[in-house]
Amino acid sequence: MLRQSRLEASLTIEALAEASGVSVRGIGDLERGRRATPQRGTVAALADGLGLGEAERERLLAAARTGRNPRYRPAGCLPFPAASTISSAGRRS
Repeated sequence: MLRQSRLEASLTIEALAEASGVSVRGIGDLERGRRATPQRGTVAALADGLGLGEAERERLLAAARTGRNPRYRPAGCLPFPAASTISSAGRRS
């Protein structure tokens, strides 16, 4: 979607990078699918650089959110237990 929007705006990757403040490499990675979940600020900067209207901007932001898991936790990482469940010896009650 990013590539299509860039081509419709008749911009090169370099011109979009200059207009948005996002690196040429970052834009290229997004367009090739090497990076699928950009930060919201990055997408907003790209939308500004592309000169997108409100509807197109929201479509681009929605596409960037696709596949994002807001509750992501790396495997094996658990939240800290409540303090009341740990005894003074450092063991769970």
